[in-house]
This record gives sequence, structure tokens and C-alpha cells, in this order.
Amino acid sequence: MDRDIRVDKKGRILIPKEIRERLNIKPGTKLFPKIEAGRLVLLKATSVREFQSEVKNFQEKLRKLTKGPIPTEKLF
Repeated sequence: MDRDIRVDKKGRILIPKEIRERLNIKPGTKLFPKIEAGRLVLLKATSVREFQSEVKNFQEKLRKLTKGPIPTEKLF
């Protein structure tokens, strides 16, 4: 998926189709530009529903790895 992306005269870039499909980026999707270590990073906005789903999936994976709840004091 490594490929050059060029900036046009108006400062626009085109995100390749494979990346848009993989990240479910559609017309109207909000992206937040950020500069990290001298690089441009685009962050996809997450809806509350998507966030809740991701948290739930993470919790399930964590439960499987830990075989039970983790006391709060052990988290930090």
C-alpha cells in the first residue's frame, strides 16, 4: 500500500481507494490533520457508537488475556 501521494496546485491530496475502503472513509468523513515528529497525520473522527464498540471489543480481548477483572490500582 506504499505509494506516492502528490499535492495538487490547490493543496489537495487524494487518498488512494484501497486506504479509503480499508478505513471506511467516505465523502463527508471528517479527518483531523495533526503534525507528529515532522509528519502529517490524518486522524479519522470516531462516532460515539464506533468508540463504544471499540471499547467493548478491547474489554473482551483484555478479559481473555487476563482471565478476569484487573484491580484499578494495578492499572497504574
